Amino acid sequence: RIAPQYVSHHDDAMSVTLSAGLKRGKKISNDSFAWFQTLLRCEDGADSAELPATELCNTLIGLYFSASWCPPCQYFVHILAQGYRAIREAHGPQAFEVILVPLDVDEKLWELHMSKMPWLSIPLKNREVIVKLFTAHCITEAPRLLILDSQGTTVVENARGGDHGFGFGLDPLLAYEKLIQELQKMQRGREVAEDPIEEEASDVEAD
Repeated sequence: RIAPQYVSHHDDAMSVTLSAGLKRGKKISNDSFAWFQTLLRCEDGADSAELPATELCNTLIGLYFSASWCPPCQYFVHILAQGYRAIREAHGPQAFEVILVPLDVDEKLWELHMSKMPWLSIPLKNREVIVKLFTAHCITEAPRLLILDSQGTTVVENARGGDHGFGFGLDPLLAYEKLIQELQKMQRGREVAEDPIEEEASDVEAD
């Protein structure tokens, strides 16, 4: 279970807004990842230069909710890291990125936890951003891996295990392929929504 101190810090009004916007098929905001503010490269440590979140442009982006005090998180980090490296090696660094959403409250423990990760992290000082994500997705257990596209649209709510996920004995490259298929289905849905008349005409011709 998630530590209760995270529940008490959220802004109710903002949580409702984000919860509606982060549902499947909805954008986080017009500025996509701008409200994430800044990110850190985990391997470089908490004192490294911060990167603007607006530079995120990967095909798929995972939000990884994790904590140092969570044994399943410790175990899943190694599995996800292997998959992360395999996907980027096979498809290039733009194919996949992961962002740690830290559920720690102690900075030293957060630093130790993220030192094992090859991806990015939201700085622990950006607590408002972390809590908004935490409450918007009703995170009650960790680890949790949420997959977004490059525009901040939710592709899969939980990519830990299952048909689209990463886990013990699962092929990360196959998981990536399935996530891409899910993304393509969403994109086709957007095209139909944007041009319903053309879709109706196609249906008539088919009949």
